[in-house]
Amino acid sequence: MHGAQTSPPSCRKRASHTPAMPERDDLDRFIASQRDRFTAELRELCAIPCEASDKKALDTAARWCRERLRAAGFADARELRVDRAPALIVGQAGAGKRTLIGVQHYDVQPAVPLELWKTPPYEPAVRDGAMYARGVDDNKGHLLLRIQAIEAHRAVYGELPIRVRFLIEGEEESGSPNLAKLLALEPDLTGGDGALKEGGAIDSQGRPLLSLGGKGILYCHFHVRTMSRDAHSGGATHYPNAAMRLAQAFASLMDATGRVLIEGFYADVRKPTAAEREMLERMPFDAQATKDVVGIERFAFGRTDDEAKRASVFEPTCNVCGIEAGYNGPGSKTVIPREASGKIDFRLVPDQDPDKIATLLRAHLDRSGFGDVEFSAEEGEHPYRGPADAPLVRAVAAVAEEAFGKPPVLVPSSGGTSPMWVVCNARRMANVTLGMGHPGAGAHAPNEHILMENYWRALRATARLYSAFASQE
Repeated sequence: MHGAQTSPPSCRKRASHTPAMPERDDLDRFIASQRDRFTAELRELCAIPCEASDKKALDTAARWCRERLRAAGFADARELRVDRAPALIVGQAGAGKRTLIGVQHYDVQPAVPLELWKTPPYEPAVRDGAMYARGVDDNKGHLLLRIQAIEAHRAVYGELPIRVRFLIEGEEESGSPNLAKLLALEPDLTGGDGALKEGGAIDSQGRPLLSLGGKGILYCHFHVRTMSRDAHSGGATHYPNAAMRLAQAFASLMDATGRVLIEGFYADVRKPTAAEREMLERMPFDAQATKDVVGIERFAFGRTDDEAKRASVFEPTCNVCGIEAGYNGPGSKTVIPREASGKIDFRLVPDQDPDKIATLLRAHLDRSGFGDVEFSAEEGEHPYRGPADAPLVRAVAAVAEEAFGKPPVLVPSSGGTSPMWVVCNARRMANVTLGMGHPGAGAHAPNEHILMENYWRALRATARLYSAFASQE
């Protein structure tokens, strides 16, 4: 994640409109008095291993979220279900002219490889001011602090001056395949004036990053079989190698500069607006820190720092997530694999459509002589990029700057995916992050963690947001 040395004008020109409230010391004192309890709640939630493969754990996490909402004053908190999908937890509280939708999720990425964790992923550990656990950054920490912020707001400032509606799903990490059907059960759930999306981050200079959208995704599983059984590698002169076949198919998708070679892939890419280009110009990009966090000396595809910055926001991707074939165990086994499989994700930008990209992908493989390479689209989600000049964005900018002590950075789009198109697109609602992740947090990786001081700052900012949004012009 990255952002700009100074905030765009829309971020700062109205920061003084943050509503008058009791001294922030009152809020700080309340949060300090609840730190032990709030930390214990975070440990409890993060101990639930709610990966997609564990339906029982997903149900446990859903019930946990429902009961925590009820304890925070959401008397109508309930589960919505379709088919065998994990529950969508919904609940609304407060009153006022505006409605803020909190779009969150309780499912997590798989914790493998387990051997790389310093402490077990579902035994949350606090050390050196950080909490380590799978999902603590993405997204249980952000989910919980938004609920705890409701409690803090009520304790210090009184009842909510806006309606706050939570939509907490259990399939975000799988592409939210059933969210549209779940929301169709109660169409009014997507009616609102803005959405506080999952996650949020602080850059390497301590500046809050306010993301106004996210890329879409097409996630595909590939498979090819070239023989009825594995063969001795001495026959490599004449037996077809499935691993090589799949590697060649993958290599046909992209050139050495990173440009995707699927015909029509870029046809629907929307050009950034002047305002979005201005935001990009204002975004700081700590290129060295971005390289250091993953231990590289230069960016992929020979990209310059400026090219990498632009691509991270405005360009789609083609990424090989993994390949499985042949023998990869200890020692040697000289074999020609009969079959190979792999997974690729395409991160999409407005106005690319995942279904259309899947059709173009099939046509590319057939046209390139890889008709025998099969694939299935396992996830598909539209990209969404919301407006920057909106009351919610200005309110979040004001409370974020107050809490973190530095002007926030507006980011037109993050590199990740969340289901904001389903929630926001019909009304073109603003959506924005307000969170506490840091560049080395390790979301989706071993030793995922958050810095607890950032957690408390984000909680304070969110507690102030509910009133700030009510009065923001």
